Amino acid sequence: MRRTCFIATFLLMTAVPVVLAAGKEDTQGRGWALDAKVGTLGIGADVSRSIVPRVLNLRVGASFFSYKTDLSEKGIDYSAKLKLGAVPIALDVFPFKNWFRLGGGVVVNLNEAEGTGHSNTGTFTIGDQEYTSQDIGDVNAKIKFKRVSPYFGIGFNNPIKRSGRVGFFTDIGLLYHGTPITSLTTTKTIPGLQTEIDKELQSINEDIRDFKLFPVIQFGLSIRF
Repeated sequence: MRRTCFIATFLLMTAVPVVLAAGKEDTQGRGWALDAKVGTLGIGADVSRSIVPRVLNLRVGASFFSYKTDLSEKGIDYSAKLKLGAVPIALDVFPFKNWFRLGGGVVVNLNEAEGTGHSNTGTFTIGDQEYTSQDIGDVNAKIKFKRVSPYFGIGFNNPIKRSGRVGFFTDIGLLYHGTPITSLTTTKTIPGLQTEIDKELQSINEDIRDFKLFPVIQFGLSIRF
């Protein structure tokens, strides 16, 4: 994941001077734009290029964010970390040649959640059995998603305007990441434990199998070059 984040950030940093060098005033709605954004996929930036002036733009970018918290589930205290990240490659269509847009494409989905659990009672219930911390150590849980996810949404503002260089935008959409992929491990193991872990995973998967869509809401500032 770190390598993917580095590559995405490097590409963005490389693209910015190209945009600055290539951009110039164009009243026909051609050119480039740079977006700074914040939302449910984190904090990041996009670069847009007009393909058909006022009708079709190509947009690529990246956004990242991480958040640590503590939570409790079934008597287990988890030190959890949520990682948000996305590298979108999208086309924006402006059906009315104005500020309203339809966006669609694919996103390299870097979202994941992980946590290490410590029992506040000295025991863990996994599957149908109860285990002590001395027997199995800590419990590690992770939730991941499909790396390539389709995206569709609507937006307000064409960053590559015929007049004016600065504007604000909003994007609202859905990312389809499919059924989450879960894993559960312990720092120690004993006979029969894996069978109960499989039961617990089955229960977790039943609880989260309908969470196949991730809401995307983004706000930002665009600058045309």
